[in-house]
Amino acid sequence: MTEKTYFARKSSGLVREFGTLDSLLIASAAVFALTYTILQFPWYYGFNEGANLPLALALVAIPYVFLMLVYWAIGVIMPRAGNDYVWVSRIFHPSVGFAWSFLYMFANVAGSYVAGIAAYAYGVSTALTIWGFLYNSQGLIGLGTFLSTPVGGFELTILITVCFAVLGIVGARAVKSFLYVAWALAVIAIIVIWVSVGSTNPTAFAAKWDSVLGTYSTYEKLITLATQSGWSPPAITFAATLASAPFAALFLLGSNWVNIMAGEVKNVKRAIPIALLLSLFLGVVIWSITAVLTLNGFGANWMYAVGYLFDNAGSTYSAAMPLPPAYPMMVSLIVYPNQFLVFLVLFTMLAGSLTAPFVYFWVPSRYFFAWSFDRIIPTKMANVSQRFRTPYVSILIITTMSILISTLYWFLVGWATAQSLATFLVMSCFVVPCIATAVFPYVKKDLMDAAPGWMRKKLGNVPLLSIFGLLAAVSFAYIAYLALMNPLITVATWGGAAIALVIIVGCFVTYYGSVYYHKKHGLDIELAFKEIPPV
Repeated sequence: MTEKTYFARKSSGLVREFGTLDSLLIASAAVFALTYTILQFPWYYGFNEGANLPLALALVAIPYVFLMLVYWAIGVIMPRAGNDYVWVSRIFHPSVGFAWSFLYMFANVAGSYVAGIAAYAYGVSTALTIWGFLYNSQGLIGLGTFLSTPVGGFELTILITVCFAVLGIVGARAVKSFLYVAWALAVIAIIVIWVSVGSTNPTAFAAKWDSVLGTYSTYEKLITLATQSGWSPPAITFAATLASAPFAALFLLGSNWVNIMAGEVKNVKRAIPIALLLSLFLGVVIWSITAVLTLNGFGANWMYAVGYLFDNAGSTYSAAMPLPPAYPMMVSLIVYPNQFLVFLVLFTMLAGSLTAPFVYFWVPSRYFFAWSFDRIIPTKMANVSQRFRTPYVSILIITTMSILISTLYWFLVGWATAQSLATFLVMSCFVVPCIATAVFPYVKKDLMDAAPGWMRKKLGNVPLLSIFGLLAAVSFAYIAYLALMNPLITVATWGGAAIALVIIVGCFVTYYGSVYYHKKHGLDIELAFKEIPPV
């Protein structure tokens, strides 16, 4: 008889084509996502009266440092595709690893990709409408209005998703070219934002707002409407800032996703820690500077009032304004009537924003690849293109999944609901690999002895990895608890609980069904989980 092969193949077929700078760009794209400035500032300030965003970012950066140390160890010790899934499945149990990683992947696709690309659609709609006003083009105004509707937004989502699928399948060279160009535009956008917002003040901004959008609702009228809807100027407090931690955590979310690509990263011992820690640092600094400039330039009370009105009294806001309070719109008003600067602001913000949704779309395909490589799902999903060296079947699967979730989003759920559910699920999901890291030194002593540098160190008799893992697990469990207890963040529904339960139960059924199926055909796939997958 021929030798039994427990994995799909003896080699993954993937090639390590991403270097340290590439990894940093991937991690940073997820953390500093210009896409989320489109609606996330009004979302944060509207739901967190009295919160100080820079202080909140500094607070949540502490558990993120522990999380980055955890993912540093995960990425270096088991540098494979679907990295944290491989970690959890080899330390706990493959069924736990599969169920956890599928729920985590689903929450990120729903909350980060689908909701993010929807925010992007709002940004495109706003840009086209503003250009229509500037150039007196009814065609642009009409297109912008159409894209602000569920049908228009959904069609744009499908178009972008298909383009991302093609880019992901074509391969690493195309992906890297896209990342470098988009990041160059993003840097220009950041500079333009800081110079524009930093050079204005609430009085000047109010005059620009009234001159362009005053026929709908003036700057002061929006504050009046918010007050009539129950808002009052907040006092900044530490308690409110701490309560906003789940919202602030979303600004720093995502750099650990570079680990999921670890099987395609060169020199992971150097690339992974640089990508994780530097992207986190840059995220805290850039978001803090942007937040301070935003409140000083637009007016703190106005930002809180508009956010409150948009988040909590949507019908009142819609009756007063035809456009959402998108950040590109606010920045473009500052440089109005200079048509070149208006175009530069909107174009660089939108073009530079594409890296984040692409990363959140492209990376999850490696989970499908890893599950398939372990034979939990059909091995065909681990097929790699001989020409492009990409897992094209997995990319097609994530494309289909993204379109299905987008359908639910645009016609049933909505941006705030998707973000709210994803906030709690993602923060909760971080707890699992952190606990796995805490117990790793005790259950995988051979790998622990071979771990590099600081990962073998101990504080007394307790491994540092266990301490960092436990601190990260407790921290993110607390953030998830804050999200669950805050009715403005997570409104518990039977539907949301049912989705999570169906995913978890379905994954366990799928895993044990696969084990049973392969045993009937003479192969015990559970033996594969005693080893790390081949490169």
